[in-house]
Amino acid sequence: MSSIIFKSIVKVVSPILMLFSVYLLLRGHQLPGGGFIAGLMTSAGLVLIYLAYGCERFDWRNRSRFFYFLFSGGLALSFLTGMAGLFVGGFFLKSGFTHMHMPLINEDWEFASAAIYDIGVYLVVCGVCVSLMTLLGEEK
Repeated sequence: MSSIIFKSIVKVVSPILMLFSVYLLLRGHQLPGGGFIAGLMTSAGLVLIYLAYGCERFDWRNRSRFFYFLFSGGLALSFLTGMAGLFVGGFFLKSGFTHMHMPLINEDWEFASAAIYDIGVYLVVCGVCVSLMTLLGEEK
């Protein structure tokens, strides 16, 4: 696609999708949202960029190793977060939390281990979706 209108829309929409995915990721361990849907939103933004500008501009084929690293790193992070529950609570995926004071906003913030697990899921979904997009979209 070489439409100027589509490229202009992608320049506006893709950053909004990325910011919304971060919002979903950060609020997901307590409210609807989380790593899976945030990863899909990020992947949707990257797919739009891929469709608008093509594979050659971003050299996705050489960057696919980075997305494999995202997948494996996210899987390891999720697994290690689950294993940490064995050591603190006695069973796999037990969530723990603590309260931290945030000086910039002058509020207490609850930090849960489920947020780390969601970040791992986010990385897995982003890595898998973009790797699949690269494999399916390349010319042979």
